[in-house]
Amino acid sequence: MRVNGVSSSTIMMDRLEGRMPQEFKERMLAEHPLGRLGTPLDVANVTAFLASETSSWITGLTIDVAGGKWMP
Repeated sequence: MRVNGVSSSTIMMDRLEGRMPQEFKERMLAEHPLGRLGTPLDVANVTAFLASETSSWITGLTIDVAGGKWMP
């Protein structure tokens, strides 16, 4: 049995982008070393990988989909 998880940081969705003040968005961008906020596709790609046979030798792992925000 394999058990893995996905932990995401701020994910930019259409409804969020329209409500987020520009200064708050800039502050959030500064917290992510990759220089952008995540998208639903970023999370979906990691989830699809973990659900695929390509990850069949991975278990007990949580993948941070956070653009580098939570680097050790």
